[in-house]
Amino acid sequence: MQSYERVNSFLCYSLADIKTLYNKVPPLVRSFLLKAALIFIVWQLLYNFVLDPIRVPDRQLTNATAYSTAKFMSAFYDNVGAVYTHNNATASAIITINGRGVLGILDPCNGLDIYVLFISFLFCFPGTAKRRGLFILMGLPYIYIINTIRCALIGWLNIAHRGWVDISHHYIFTAAVYLLVFYLWMEYTKTKRATVHAG
Repeated sequence: MQSYERVNSFLCYSLADIKTLYNKVPPLVRSFLLKAALIFIVWQLLYNFVLDPIRVPDRQLTNATAYSTAKFMSAFYDNVGAVYTHNNATASAIITINGRGVLGILDPCNGLDIYVLFISFLFCFPGTAKRRGLFILMGLPYIYIINTIRCALIGWLNIAHRGWVDISHHYIFTAAVYLLVFYLWMEYTKTKRATVHAG
């Protein structure tokens, strides 16, 4: 009985502490975190249970990324092509040069997570619908181009410097893409910060 009371007392005390801590968080931060948590949960449920099993929009985005990567690499190499993915069993597209595969673009490489992360931030942070829409229209093509260049560079490394592929793919290029997205976020928040300081 005493053990139960101690556990109950501890839980009540902890919940009270959490509520106190929550109330100390600035309203803007609370709103941001709550929206972020909601978007994260909804997206995970939607993607894992609805979109991923049918590979929408993964298949389309992977093929589009492969197409633009092949076009970009064709400026530097001859006979560049792409073998596209057309079903749920093959979750990658292949970039070829003279018929030889030099790069595989899998669904995780198509940038979908980055697009969702970028848009989610815009909806979590205060801003007008016009400004949010403008940044989405500018930001998505910007991210698409950056991801295309990233894929092309990995293809080039596969051909010329294979020893650099892993570290560049998993760390250097990934960090570069996220830094560029962070720059877009900072640009988006500038007007809001200026308004807050002026007030």
